Amino acid sequence: MIAKYNLTLDEDMIYLIETLKVEGYWSTKNYTLTLQNKNIPLLNHVCEILNKKFKITPSKRILLKIKLLNHTKKEEVKIFDEEKELNFHIEKSPFDNKKVKAVTSLPFKREHRLKVIYNEKEEYILIKWLKNKIIHKSNLFCFLYGDLRFPKIELLKFLDNYCGDKKNFQVENFLFEADEKLVISAFSALIDCEGTITWYGLKRNIQVRMRNKKYLEQWRELLKKFGIISRFSKDKDGWGIVIEGWQDFDRLYRMGLKLYHSDKAEKLKRIMKGFKRNQISRGTYKDFYINKLKEINKKATLKELSQFIGKSKRNVNHYIIKLKKEGLVKEDKNNWPHLYSISTSSVR
Repeated sequence: MIAKYNLTLDEDMIYLIETLKVEGYWSTKNYTLTLQNKNIPLLNHVCEILNKKFKITPSKRILLKIKLLNHTKKEEVKIFDEEKELNFHIEKSPFDNKKVKAVTSLPFKREHRLKVIYNEKEEYILIKWLKNKIIHKSNLFCFLYGDLRFPKIELLKFLDNYCGDKKNFQVENFLFEADEKLVISAFSALIDCEGTITWYGLKRNIQVRMRNKKYLEQWRELLKKFGIISRFSKDKDGWGIVIEGWQDFDRLYRMGLKLYHSDKAEKLKRIMKGFKRNQISRGTYKDFYINKLKEINKKATLKELSQFIGKSKRNVNHYIIKLKKEGLVKEDKNNWPHLYSISTSSVR
């Protein structure tokens, strides 16, 4: 417990804190705390935590962003909700100043019908808040987000003191000393908010990309502590960590990875069911095969090993030959088929 703020750092609080760090906005000075996301089940889960922990029900709004022609000025656009003209501001792309969007906040309703006067035409936007997402129909290109608002002084002070500033947040020191249930709850929140789950052909991975390099490096270090290997990547927009392979997916699952973003949760579920092979992480074949030989606990033929591990005989033979050359596996040629077991140098 962080007694100063009367907060117990259980799995729910850890999920909430990590979500707010990467997806929320807060200002203690202005007494403001908001969270925006496109996925309604994720926002509903945050509402459940806030109600359970603080007995508060966040106010809900809808954030609408309308993509406009390059260099469009505010005075060239009008937005109406029924007969009421709405306030909005122009948002410029951080990557290209000529690209702009009109941004406005709407009160929570299951349905909105908006009129936009722009580019010498009248356009219409129909918005519906559904069970899992917010949808729209329009000729205009729009982005829609659920917007939760829930200023709470204990939470604001905690975020200020423990999470760093919004642009340079970090993994808190207490997570490096926490058990796997708290760590995986924080990582679940990170994937829900900033992760991408990819599955096509034989490619399956979880990626988290952002500009905060230090934060991702800390996560890579923390995951490694729990036996999860990730690779670091970089592109023109920032950095990323990538997790791939059955062994790491399985470890995350066994730790208790649970996603509340409905689309990502469904894709992860299908990936876990779709693994056809007992894949291993890059560079970890030694530990994997030595541990499997320990588990089988007897001299075994290649056929027996392949059946026990769940890999093809050809694949197993490839790695057994490598381990033999390194002196980690011994071969009994007095029997046919030959028998294999760990050598004394493999005993740890």
